Amino acid sequence: MFKDAKAQVTRVRTLDQLHRGDEIEARLRVGPNYDDVVIRRGSVQDTAPGIGVVWIMDRQTGMRKAVNADECTLWRVA
Repeated sequence: MFKDAKAQVTRVRTLDQLHRGDEIEARLRVGPNYDDVVIRRGSVQDTAPGIGVVWIMDRQTGMRKAVNADECTLWRVA
């Protein structure tokens, strides 16, 4: 009866676009012939745009994790 709702995923280009509580994924490119791999997923706790770091509450571990935006791509999951 109900269709599965797909999450809308948009790329985050700058950390200024993020706000506390946003659900994001950090993805890492593993090769030219492969899709990006999700290495972290969670809600934004804090950002430091000057140093390119965002802290999230990781869904898998339940712990606060730092994600370096220079090492991976960030995607907002809505």
